[in-house]
Amino acid sequence: MNWEAISAIGQIVGAIAVVTSLIYLATEVDASMRWVSDSHTQWVRQVSGHPDLSELYYRGIHDFESLEGVEIVRFSGLMIDMFRRSEEMYYL
Repeated sequence: MNWEAISAIGQIVGAIAVVTSLIYLATEVDASMRWVSDSHTQWVRQVSGHPDLSELYYRGIHDFESLEGVEIVRFSGLMIDMFRRSEEMYYL
């Protein structure tokens, strides 16, 4: 075998490796984007699907001072959940 043939085979193998890694990367990015979308949708469904959470969210956003006792804890938990999801979206 001559060196030109070996070089050509090396280039073909390298090209196949690059294409394979790009396909893998595209699959991972797509999976991450789906997770981000699903996570956000889940949070919105959680808040909108429960009238008490919807009311708590609205009151907490517009008039935090009106919240009392356990409402503050529930609103804080709701916001922490939203901020953690947003943080994960940012990093992805």
